[in-house]
Amino acid sequence: MKRSLPGMISLALALLFTALACAPGRESAAPPAAAPGTAERPGATKPAWEQEWDRVLAAGKQEGRVSMYTTQGAEFRTAVAAVMAKKYSIELESLTGRTDEISERVMREQRSKVYNADVLIAISTSNFDLYKREALLQPLEQALILPDVADPKTWYRNQLTWLDVEPGEKTVLGYRESVAPPMVINTQLVKPGELKSWDDLLNPKWKGKILLQDPTGGGGGQLQMIMLVYGIKNWDFVKALVKQEPELHRDNRLMAEWVARGKFPIVIGPQKAEVFQFMKAGAPLEYLTPSEGTYSSVGAGTVALVKNSQHPNAARVLINFLLTKEGQTIAAETSGNQSLRLDVPVDSLDTDTVRQPGIKYISNTDKGFREKESEIKAEVVRIFQAYLKGKG
Repeated sequence: MKRSLPGMISLALALLFTALACAPGRESAAPPAAAPGTAERPGATKPAWEQEWDRVLAAGKQEGRVSMYTTQGAEFRTAVAAVMAKKYSIELESLTGRTDEISERVMREQRSKVYNADVLIAISTSNFDLYKREALLQPLEQALILPDVADPKTWYRNQLTWLDVEPGEKTVLGYRESVAPPMVINTQLVKPGELKSWDDLLNPKWKGKILLQDPTGGGGGQLQMIMLVYGIKNWDFVKALVKQEPELHRDNRLMAEWVARGKFPIVIGPQKAEVFQFMKAGAPLEYLTPSEGTYSSVGAGTVALVKNSQHPNAARVLINFLLTKEGQTIAAETSGNQSLRLDVPVDSLDTDTVRQPGIKYISNTDKGFREKESEIKAEVVRIFQAYLKGKG
C-alpha cells in the first residue's frame, strides 16, 4: 500500500518515541535536588556577612530605637537621626555633653544598673582609661559587619585606629583625626619665612611675645608640648621655650582676639573654632605648621558600644552606618575634621584641617605615645607650674 510522505514521517516519529519510552533504565529528566536545607533558607546563598547584617538589621528594627551619648553638635545629630529613621526605621535618641560629663554619667548609670546608653561618640585618649578601668564597654571589633567598614584598606595608614593599647579586646575605634596647625600668627607682625622651624621660636626677638594655651590645664597647649617631647623635638626644646617667657592663658577666644588685634604675634595651641571666627571677620591671621611637623588627634571622634546595651542590634546598625562613606561624610562636614576613611570627600573642609603631603603627623593614638603620655604629661605640667610660680 502506498503511503504519503507526511504519513510516513508521522509513523517514524511514533515508533521512535515508543522505543525511547521502553528503553531499560531510562527515566524522564528531573531538576537537580536542592542542597539540604536550602529550600527553607532562601538567604543561604548570600555571603556570611550579608546574612549577619540582615539578621542584625531585622532585630534592630524590632528594637525600634537606639540611644547615643555624644559630644557632637546638633547638625550631626539631626543628620544621623534622619538617616537612621528613613533608611533603617530606627529612632535615634541623643544625649550631649562634654567628654568628662558623659564618662561620669555612664559610670554612675552602670553602677546603678541603669542602662540608658547604647553607643558612645565621646571617648578621647584623656578619658579612655576610666572606661577601661570601670569596665564600661563591650568588645566592638565583632560588631563591624559591613565589609568596607571592617577592611583596613578603607582607612588611613591601612589600619583601623583602635585606642586600646593592651592586647586583647578592642573597644574604642577612632574615625577621624584633627590636624589643625599648631600655631597661628598675625601676618602684620610676623614676616613670611620667619617661622619655618620650631627652633625659630627661640629667636630672642620673640621673647615675651609668644602666647601659649596653658599646658598645666589640658587642651591644645598641653598636647602640643607632650608631642614636642615625644616625637617632634625634645625636652631641651621645651625648656628653652620656657626661657622665652611665653604668656600662658586658658581663654581660647581671648587668645584668638589678642593675636588678631596684634597684642601678641604668635599663639601656640589655639582652638580652631575661635580662630576661624576672627579669620572670617578679616583679621590678619594665618595658620602655620613648622617643618618638623605636628600632631594629629582623634579628639572625641570615636565610637564604642556600652556594656549592657538595651538595644544591641540597633546599636550595631548605628555604628556600622556611622563608619560607612555616607556616615563619615556627615561626620566630616558637620565637624570640619577630616575622616580617617580614604574615600570621604574633603572639598567642604578648610584646607588647613586636611592632611598635607610632606608634613609629619604624629597621632595621639600611636601606641608608643599612649604608653608614655602620662609620664610626659606629668613632667610637662611640673615644668610649667614651676614657671608660673617663678613669675610670681
